[in-house]
Formats: sequence, structure tokens, C-alpha cells
Amino acid sequence: MNATEIFERRRTNLAKVIDLLIETQQFKTGKEICEHFGLSASYIAQLLNSKRQIGEKAARELEQQLGLDTLILDQSAEPKVELSPVPAQGVLLQMQVVQQQAFTLISIDSALSFNQDIFHLQAQHYVIQVTESYYFPSLKPGWWLICDKQAELSTAGILCVYLVNGLQLILQLVSKAQDHYEFQSLNETRKIVFQKTDIEKIHPVIAIIPTTSYSHGRNNSAHQKMG
Repeated sequence: MNATEIFERRRTNLAKVIDLLIETQQFKTGKEICEHFGLSASYIAQLLNSKRQIGEKAARELEQQLGLDTLILDQSAEPKVELSPVPAQGVLLQMQVVQQQAFTLISIDSALSFNQDIFHLQAQHYVIQVTESYYFPSLKPGWWLICDKQAELSTAGILCVYLVNGLQLILQLVSKAQDHYEFQSLNETRKIVFQKTDIEKIHPVIAIIPTTSYSHGRNNSAHQKMG
């Protein structure tokens, strides 16, 4: 398949994804879809109208932002669309450890657990509570992680990595290549390499809120990078 054909396939599949989201009544308009996923409506319009090509990087970023399977825009099969499991604003999550540092996420009662007004959460943010000591001393049980679905990946911070097998990990990015990512454990004792096909999505952790800072309302002492 030449470059022109792959660009056209990505454009066609993106259009199908948007149509499916509207047909299944998850959203009413394309603009509403863009607002929900934090996308620029004008940018998406340019892609759909063939005024801009969907390159490799743009395709993978779109898949991640829309909560789609990796490489789904490149496939010839009809794309299947489900809303991303990442919670909308107002829903908090808690680690449910499966094996050591690998965990799944479960919803918890936001009314009893976390005052969102203090930390000014926006639509692209969600919160994870640390429940075990596997990430000690970097993260302690009871601490909160604020993740951003739209932030750029950086080797300077930590990330919540979503694997296609349904598990999540908290890691630090070392480097990324065309087909894989290299990560480092938070205690810097282990390097981990994942193929991009093994990863569903990656969301940067933009703030770490220690329990003591939250319980006393002293969010100035939290390691926040939010604007």
C-alpha cells in the first residue's frame, strides 16, 4: 500500500468512527465529539476534508485520544467504536493490584474521597488513588495521582501506561522508537520495553498529591504541575 492509499484509509476510517459515535447516539454532533475528547474541531474537519494528511504520528495520537485500539485507523476492516474506559470528570479511580506493580482501575465514591474543587480538575483530568506500597518511596499508599488524557509524553515525569491486556502500570518514559517504548520503574531498578502494539494508551501524571497535603488542604506542598 502506497502513502496515498494509507492516508485515504485513515481518513475514511476516522470518518466512520465519528459517524458511528453519532449513529449510536453517544454524541449528537462532530463538534460534541471533539469537545469530549479534547480535539480541535477545525483540525478534524481539515483531516476529513482531505486538506491535511493523516501521517503515522497523527494517526496514533488520534487513536489514543479517541480511546481506539492501536492501528485501527490503518486497518481495512470496519472499525469498531466504544467509548474510552478512562473516566469523565467527576469519577475517581483506585488501584486494584493484580500482580505487584500491575493493576486494574475501579471506581470509588468521589463524594467521600477527594475534593475536586481544591485541585481544579478539568474535563481531560482523572484521579487515581495509590493503594499498595509497590511504588514506594516514589508513591505511597493513599496518595493521589492526577492524570491528563491530553498532555504530551515526557521523560521528565511519570506515566500511567494502559496495556491492551487490560492492566495498567505506573512507569517513567526513557525513550520511544518507531515500534516500541522503553520505560523505567519508579525505583530505577528495572528497564521495561513494550512494543507499541502492546499498549492501548499512555496518560501523563501531571500531579502527585500526598495524603497529608490533601487532608490538611495544603495543596501548595503537593507536587503539582497543573496550570
